[in-house]
Amino acid sequence: MLYVRMLAIMLVSLYTSRVILQVLGVEDYGIYNLVAGFVTFFAFISNALVSAMQRFFNTALGKGDVAQYREIYSTSINVVVLFAAVIFLLGETVGLWFVKTQLNIPSERFAAAIGVYQISLLTFVVNIMRSSFNASIIAHERMSFYAYVSIFEAAARLAIVVALQRVGGDKLVAYTWLYLAVTAVMTLVNWSYCRVKFEECRYSLGFNRERFRSLLSFSGWSLVGQSAVVIRNQGEAVLINRFFSVVANAALGIAHQVTGALDMFVNNFQTAFNPQIVKTYAARELEQHYLLVCRAGKFSYFLFLALSIPIVFNIDAILGWWLGSVPEYVDMFCIFIVASHLLNAMSVPMTTSIYATGNIKHFQIWYAATFLGGLVLSFVCLLLGQPPYVVSVVGIVIQVVVFALRLHYVRKTVGLNIRDFVEKTILPAAAVTLIVVLFAYVVNRFVHNAATSLVAILLDGLCAAGAIFCLGLTKAEREKIVSLCANFIKSRKK
Repeated sequence: MLYVRMLAIMLVSLYTSRVILQVLGVEDYGIYNLVAGFVTFFAFISNALVSAMQRFFNTALGKGDVAQYREIYSTSINVVVLFAAVIFLLGETVGLWFVKTQLNIPSERFAAAIGVYQISLLTFVVNIMRSSFNASIIAHERMSFYAYVSIFEAAARLAIVVALQRVGGDKLVAYTWLYLAVTAVMTLVNWSYCRVKFEECRYSLGFNRERFRSLLSFSGWSLVGQSAVVIRNQGEAVLINRFFSVVANAALGIAHQVTGALDMFVNNFQTAFNPQIVKTYAARELEQHYLLVCRAGKFSYFLFLALSIPIVFNIDAILGWWLGSVPEYVDMFCIFIVASHLLNAMSVPMTTSIYATGNIKHFQIWYAATFLGGLVLSFVCLLLGQPPYVVSVVGIVIQVVVFALRLHYVRKTVGLNIRDFVEKTILPAAAVTLIVVLFAYVVNRFVHNAATSLVAILLDGLCAAGAIFCLGLTKAEREKIVSLCANFIKSRKK
């Protein structure tokens, strides 16, 4: 169900990006990605809160402690309300000042940009309120409902695009209002489900100071890392805007749409295994925990690799089919961002393992320092006259450092053997990558038109799947996959 969800969201995301670009135009699309993206600067709080809550929820479920879960649920809502209030205040003061005085926005679209900012800020407040509900649904591993809701949300966003082509007035402002309406409805749906299905999801006015402090502390350190990532991402958008124009921002936004669609495949997989990683650690099943971290890293990498190789080596053809008119630099942004996300896919399970221990302070400090250092490096590169996509090249350097950082801390806090991770995850991934890249490079030399591009995409995908199955998986993993496929076919015949 998670992959059905992913396919639906990916198709809708790719289609809506094309239509929104056409309806809004390159300039308004760039403004939306710049201004609404600035509100995303605050959205990292929601991600950090969900990660923190999941850790506490999964630990309580792993111990079978319902009373503890109820306490955590009520406390999490208190924390969410506190953060929402603080960020709304910051958004209406510091954030509004920054948008009005520091961004390079065409004067004739300034009023619309301010309207988009205000509506996007409201959307953030509504969205952060469902953090506790999302964390509870995932912790209980109700992936089918999570998938159904996401599919419905994707359909609603598709309806927004259809409606956008028919509404009058300022389409940019209308789009942000409609997006806010969908977010509010989905928040209400998630809250209703948690209240009906999970008896322990009942809010009480009681205040547990120790629980509040523990959750707030964990969330706070998680926010340190998440905020650095968002500062770096949004800082790059601002730097590109200052050195170039909103057209370059549009190119960056489109590239993030492509990589975002690829990330959905990996995120679905990671959403499924994250609760198990935390629960096995909470239950002190360490051998199973280590195995999960290694396998999750390897499978996450292979999923992203199989999807990204055909795109990277046929990027010009794919962008042409998708967008029609392709803004400058989109292809280079896509290639380098995909490469950085590929490295990230393998190492994210290690972060989940570190989170399971609750000991994240020093890891988050170094994690944040790496991303902030990357932003400074991007600024220096742009100052030296490099093209806008150099910020994505710096992104690859950042991910290499983050990979080493995660590997160090998962060994230090959890006790994972680095040699095991290298043998079980890194070496198979390296062997498969080498073969697939060489094959795709050779095939790409024979591409001359749309028909040969389609053949190349198909061959690249088949080669990636074959190399992963033959070289990337162990004998036991291959036998398991063959068995699962055989059982699936038998069940269909009946």
